[in-house]
Amino acid sequence: MVEIFRCARAEVYHNSGKKTLTQVKKETGCTHIINGYLFNSSFRPLGWTVIDGKIISRDAYRDWGVSIGADRRPVMDTDRGGSFLSGVPLLKNGQKLKRELTADVARSAARTAVGWMPDGRVVLWCDKTSLTRDQLQNKLLGLGISDALMLDGGGSTQGRFPDGAVTSSRKVATLLLFWQEAEAAAPENPVMKWAAEKEILTEAQLTDPGKTVTRQELLQSLYRLWQHI
Repeated sequence: MVEIFRCARAEVYHNSGKKTLTQVKKETGCTHIINGYLFNSSFRPLGWTVIDGKIISRDAYRDWGVSIGADRRPVMDTDRGGSFLSGVPLLKNGQKLKRELTADVARSAARTAVGWMPDGRVVLWCDKTSLTRDQLQNKLLGLGISDALMLDGGGSTQGRFPDGAVTSSRKVATLLLFWQEAEAAAPENPVMKWAAEKEILTEAQLTDPGKTVTRQELLQSLYRLWQHI
């Protein structure tokens, strides 16, 4: 699945309780949730996991990751001052990035990734189709993504979204949570408001302005209009 949306806020979630994505989504009210980064056999996160300044895990590298600052919006950055989750850097400013990968990460596998469009919209890639890193990079570039990070994949790939889900029986140690920005209501049309106040249009016509009207309905509207002249 590919989800593209404007993000109001995001969180890094340490899933120490081994909850399912459904449980976490219900608990937090987030609109989108995907698996996070790698973890070991002891269910301990690998790489950097920082939540509101508290370091859960760390390593010797200070590479790009998902960084969430005071405004709660996710960006691809190296800033670990707020919340941060490591990832494998794929794209920056529309250019491919290369990093040495272990054989397990480099193999063709199901993939989870988070990216950003040039206009700031967040893109979530969560799909069971097996891809190499290069293939995933090409797919993301084809969507017009400028920045992107690859997260854990294979059996860990999973996500829940407003209109669908990618499922896995595996519990994962970290998750990325997103809240979609609410769409602004369309401005009120003063002509439609006037027509409603004068009862020139019917309720059906007001609720569906694009609805095709019959000749009889048109004449009735014109008659009601004439009565107000």
